[in-house]
Amino acid sequence: MQSATLKKEAKKAIDKLSEEKVRVAIDFIDYLKEKEEMEATLEILSSHELMAQIGEAEKAIKKGKLHEFVSWKKVKRNTGMQWEI
Repeated sequence: MQSATLKKEAKKAIDKLSEEKVRVAIDFIDYLKEKEEMEATLEILSSHELMAQIGEAEKAIKKGKLHEFVSWKKVKRNTGMQWEI
């Protein structure tokens, strides 16, 4: 099933719940969000290559070599994504 369809089904199901059950659903969704974020973080931390790249970037920042980096504005423009920080 596609993501959009699943989300529509979830919204319909939530609309049928009592206020108390909606609060429980929101708590569970928050838990799932945090779990997913933690899994992504652990994936990055377990990658020796990514951690080495992060270390190199930190060294470059400390040395003031900011010209070596791509601006966030340019990254957003090139990917066409609308991200919030």
